[in-house]
Amino acid sequence: MVTGVAAFSPAGVTVEAFHAALLAGTPLHAAIQTFSTRDTTSTQGAELRDFDPAAFIPPMKLRRMDDVSRLAVAGTRRALDAAGWPESESGYERLGVILGTCTCGVHSTGEFLDRLQELGPTGAPALLFSNTVGNAAAGLVGLEHRLRGPNTTVSYKEASGLAAMAMASDLLRAGKADALVTGGAEDIYDLYYQVHDWFGVLSRAGEHPEGARPFDVTRNGFVMGEGAYLAVFETEDTAEARGAQAMAGIAGTAAAGTATAVNAWPTDPDPLAWCMREALRDANLAPEDIGAVYASANGTQVLDAVEALALADVFGAGGVPVTSIKAITGEGGMAGAAGVVAAVLCGADGVIPPVAGLHEPDPALPSLDLVRDAPRSLTSPFVMVNGFASGGTLYSLVLSADQSPQPAR
Repeated sequence: MVTGVAAFSPAGVTVEAFHAALLAGTPLHAAIQTFSTRDTTSTQGAELRDFDPAAFIPPMKLRRMDDVSRLAVAGTRRALDAAGWPESESGYERLGVILGTCTCGVHSTGEFLDRLQELGPTGAPALLFSNTVGNAAAGLVGLEHRLRGPNTTVSYKEASGLAAMAMASDLLRAGKADALVTGGAEDIYDLYYQVHDWFGVLSRAGEHPEGARPFDVTRNGFVMGEGAYLAVFETEDTAEARGAQAMAGIAGTAAAGTATAVNAWPTDPDPLAWCMREALRDANLAPEDIGAVYASANGTQVLDAVEALALADVFGAGGVPVTSIKAITGEGGMAGAAGVVAAVLCGADGVIPPVAGLHEPDPALPSLDLVRDAPRSLTSPFVMVNGFASGGTLYSLVLSADQSPQPAR
């Protein structure tokens, strides 16, 4: 079950700010502020706002962390506080971290190699080298918060954060831990942005404005995002022993893969439909039991279309309310985890947030019941969150937005 969440987002560094942005349904991407976009065609991103790492991490420790590690360490403290896990001098033997990230280590590696070439082996900073590995952020989370349970980093491009949450759920079911901090953390930096711009996958101004518009007839690419979206998953026995209040339950998970080019979105809807059906099977639920789907759709022509076909296959045309929050969060390795945090927060209100950025649904897509303009009532507590990545990694997770008894497995 989920006992605490944290959200460092383009709306701010509190779950309240993220929650309000979801309900407002207004896109949060804007012109990039942290580096120059003079040499790129795209200019916008969903950048993190109001994050001061010094408010969470002592100055001497900040020096050895890159941006993703700072987000993960700070977000973990927020999530643990929300779940009622106090700081411990002795640490926690069966509390661990499963983190999804796409960029952790990449920025530091590029910077270290630049310094190495410029200054030689003795001039390149040793502290920077420690951040060149992809599991640096998760390792620092475990170190700083004394979490001695499983410590794993998952990197499946845009599906990373949701994959981490699915793995965390499976580990808890298997009895490998009592509780796990899990989710995704990501940052936008110049070279990473430029590469995506060269690939031509980002939205850019032209016949239509630049910006993320999932399922819209004018969609022309995704907007890159950054932030940290984390949750504490724990077993029912652990939560009850602590007297912790559960926010939601994890009912089922599924993973699949499909053949695509390395950086291409899936084009065959069948594996996506299979993944969603497997998550339903794992949860012991039928399609009609699902009250909402938080789609992976991000405003690209291909992904939105193939997911729409898969949704219509599984749920029937208009068979389930569908939303997407990627005009608020942006796209990235943290985005699937953001969907779970959003589903937990909005599920507590009994609502589904609208598809931010959607103005005119694409008539060429299957007829979906898209949540538009304003939040809608959630008529079933069961919600599906999809995380489908370029390169073909697919994840679906079903959660229960209330604490009614879970179906028997």
